[in-house]
Amino acid sequence: MRILQFLFFLCLPFNWLIGQNSDDTIKLLVSKDSVSFYSFNKKGVSEYTVLESKKLSKKYIEYSKPFPEELKLVELDVLAPVVSEDGSVYFLYPGGGVLFKYFNGLFERIDESFAHRNQFSGYFFEYKKELYLLGGYGYWKANSLLIKFNFEVRNWELVSALGQTPKNGINNGSFVLDKNKLHVFDFYTRVDDLNVKNNSHYVLDLDQMLWKKEGALNNTLFSESKKEYELQAEFGNSLLQKNVDEWPLRIITPRDNQIRFYNAEQLHNVNSLAIVVGKNIVYPVLSADREYETLIVRDLYDNITLINEEYLTNDFNLFTSYFIYAGGFCLLLILITFVKFKKEKLVFFLSENNLSGLNKTIPIDKDERFVLELILNTKERKIDNSLILNYFKNSKISNDASVKRKNKVIQELNQKALEKFEIVLIIKSSKQTDSRQTVYCLNPQIEL
Repeated sequence: MRILQFLFFLCLPFNWLIGQNSDDTIKLLVSKDSVSFYSFNKKGVSEYTVLESKKLSKKYIEYSKPFPEELKLVELDVLAPVVSEDGSVYFLYPGGGVLFKYFNGLFERIDESFAHRNQFSGYFFEYKKELYLLGGYGYWKANSLLIKFNFEVRNWELVSALGQTPKNGINNGSFVLDKNKLHVFDFYTRVDDLNVKNNSHYVLDLDQMLWKKEGALNNTLFSESKKEYELQAEFGNSLLQKNVDEWPLRIITPRDNQIRFYNAEQLHNVNSLAIVVGKNIVYPVLSADREYETLIVRDLYDNITLINEEYLTNDFNLFTSYFIYAGGFCLLLILITFVKFKKEKLVFFLSENNLSGLNKTIPIDKDERFVLELILNTKERKIDNSLILNYFKNSKISNDASVKRKNKVIQELNQKALEKFEIVLIIKSSKQTDSRQTVYCLNPQIEL
């Protein structure tokens, strides 16, 4: 009896180890589409489908060839996964360079490169069936390198991008790929051997390979001491971030310039292996006796409560932009109005004894009226001095007295118009064909 008890207790640790290293051990979860996902370990892969009841259907596949030697001593959760359009799953080794592929039960290395070790914390993604790696840190500096995997030569090549490239590199950032726009924000740069927080939001147009700086991040959200989020999961065209030991959760949607904050108290046992599958969040937890892992599926929006929402980029910068545009519009409006009134003529009406315009009236005598009618009836509203002078000539007075009488009439008419309308009616100038001759004309601004 004692021998049997001894053998029983001797086998306990062995059985526990077998349980811990079973085929069901979850090492890496990867979202496949809106209803299914993978669970990878070093022996095989389980493909799960989320049913409407939130239960899971499972299909397990053991790898058809031995697991790659390069990964036998590496924890799978350090690999960066990307699910391709053709159903392949690519895994990038930390730092870049070494690339693996899973497809139809085969997990293998596909590159002929080497461990680059210069793009740790870079962003690994696929766009139009091409694999890219952006930014990262290595060899004591951050960088903004964009490289693409060449499937023909099975190696990586540099991609040139123009525009407002983030200076001093992109390290440990947040990324959202939305159609052809890659949003990059909340990252570190390297300046004088120090990590410096970059509080700007950049966008890379992947069709034109053109960088653009969108503006400064909301200062109330992103301080100099950047908070590290243990859980970062792609969520459609948004990014979900959470610390596993805290209740708050936030969802960032750059397209809408929006950050939404939620209370996620009901997701208290979520961990860094969690992924988003459609509208569900999936994560592994240990059983009560800690002998095996099980997967939890919960509807994301049923388990979080909206607390607050703010802009992603600083609203002060938005105000500045609006102010510049509004100021430019106002200046243009003033300029157009000035030109319009500069060219627009002032309309006056001449009657028997009055000159009216601008809602005002001045009295005129017969001599003043004659001068105005004389000018008005000429083709170009101009008349020679001699023609006006003929009207004022009189055999009883000298020629000099006639000139003075003429000048006095025109001067008094202009003086009355200047006092009442703030404008000169009749302008005196030299004749173009003979500078010795004088002509009088109606002010070009006036329509009489």
